[in-house]
Formats: sequence, structure tokens, C-alpha cells
Amino acid sequence: MPYIYADLVLIVNFLMNCFLLSLTAALTRASFTPWRLGAGSLLGSLYALAVLILPFPFLHLPLLKVLVSLGMVVIAFGFTCWQRFLSHLASFYLLSFLTGGAALSLLYFAALSPGSVPWWSLPAAAAVSLGVVYLAWNYLRQYRWQRENRVKVRLRFGRAWVEAVALVDTGNQLWDPLSNRPVMILEHNALSGILPPEVQAVCRQEKMDWSGLANLKDPVWAGRCRLIPFSSLGRKGGLLLGIRPDEIRFFVAGRWVGGKPALVGVVNQELGFQGTYRALVPPDLIVCGD
Repeated sequence: MPYIYADLVLIVNFLMNCFLLSLTAALTRASFTPWRLGAGSLLGSLYALAVLILPFPFLHLPLLKVLVSLGMVVIAFGFTCWQRFLSHLASFYLLSFLTGGAALSLLYFAALSPGSVPWWSLPAAAAVSLGVVYLAWNYLRQYRWQRENRVKVRLRFGRAWVEAVALVDTGNQLWDPLSNRPVMILEHNALSGILPPEVQAVCRQEKMDWSGLANLKDPVWAGRCRLIPFSSLGRKGGLLLGIRPDEIRFFVAGRWVGGKPALVGVVNQELGFQGTYRALVPPDLIVCGD
């Protein structure tokens, strides 16, 4: 007959509940006090112990399990509004299922039966779930940052307009030394419909040099194009084809506004993953009105 150590059950469940509630607070940016988080964790631990030692069938009811989890969340974080409460509850459930799934996966790969759970399985499952949440949080934070810092841009070359989605890039500090204008970076494919063939040939050069510009016969495009020196990580002394547009406009606050004069640096590569954005714009290029 197996023995149940009440103190061990309480300690293990208490620590896991503290871990899950702390991770929930970090994920939802909820404020809490240690004693409230400890009280919520203790409620879950006492319920787990009661399920094991008390012969009451109603303790196994799903409704009671839900009520206990609701009580844990309310005790730990309080109740201010339904939106924040449901956010806390959903995050707590997600982390609980993630940790439980990680524990079962570890038992499966270690060829252990659920009845013989080693001591290291819970810390290992907690570490796995913490790593997954960390990666997911970083991805969501980066996605949200890119979403909030994307803007539509229109470029006019003569009578032709080109529209693209641009990412406001604070790291873009490229300036043209001749005109002292900032440089926005744009994918070559975004301009393929308006560039003459000889300019497209220059864009497709693997190594940019002055010979490509010397072969431009159209005086209008020859006057627009120039080479811009740049340095990047792992590359120094590079040259970038720059094209001067006649006008730049940005879609800001529900309307198109004029941007500061700038050059367009053309790159023969994809900037955003799966075309989420096709240009990089320095922040000081955008103005708040015409």
C-alpha cells in the first residue's frame, strides 16, 4: 500500500503554484504582494492534499477544480475588472497546461510511469515551461513593436507613385554625405515597376561600383542616382545605390502627410519576414504635418 506524505504534497504543490502564479504575474504585468501570492498557492496545495486523502467524490468534480483555480487567481491578484481577471485566469491556465504537458513529455522520453514520478521532473518541467514562455514573450513583444512601428509610405518619381509598408527603424542612421539628407532603405522589388532596365541592372550588381552609374544614358535617372557609402556589422566601406524621389509621403494619424527630403537606398534583398515590411525609415524623416 503506497504512503502519502502530506508535508511533501503540500510543499511540492505550494512551490509549483507559486511558480505558476509568479509567471502569470510576469506575463500579464499584474501587481501582487508575496503574502497574497502565497495564500493563493496555499489554497491550491490544500485542495490537492484533500483530493488525495479525503474520501469525498465531489472533490474530483471539474466544477470544484475550476472554482479553486478562480479562488487562487482572485486571492493572488485581486479583482478589479473582468478584463484583467480573465487575462490572469487564461494565462494561469495556459501556464498550468504547458507545465503539465512538459512533465508528461519528460516522463514519456525518460520511459517512466506516471506512478513513479522522480523528484527532478517538476523542476525540469518548470524550466521547460519557463523557457517556452520566455521565447514566446520575446516573439510577441517583437511582433507588437514591429506592428506599432510600421507606417505606409508613398514615393513619387516623376508621375509614378510607389507605395510600401515601412518599419520605423531607430537604428537607421544612414545619411548621404553629399546632400546631407537621411536615407531610407527600400527593397529593389518595390521599385521594379518604374525603374528603367539600365537602373535595374545597377541594382542587381553584387558589388556596387561607379561603372554602373557611368553607363546610365537617361539624364533624368542619371541625375537621380548616386552611390552612398555605408558601414554595417561585418562589412565596412560598402556602397549603396541611392535614388532621389520627387516626393515622400507617410500615412500618419489617418491621413497622408509630407515627409522630409531624403534619398532611397535600394537593396537587393527582403527586409521583412514574409513581406511584413519592405522599407526601413529613420524616425526623423517623418513629420507631423504638411
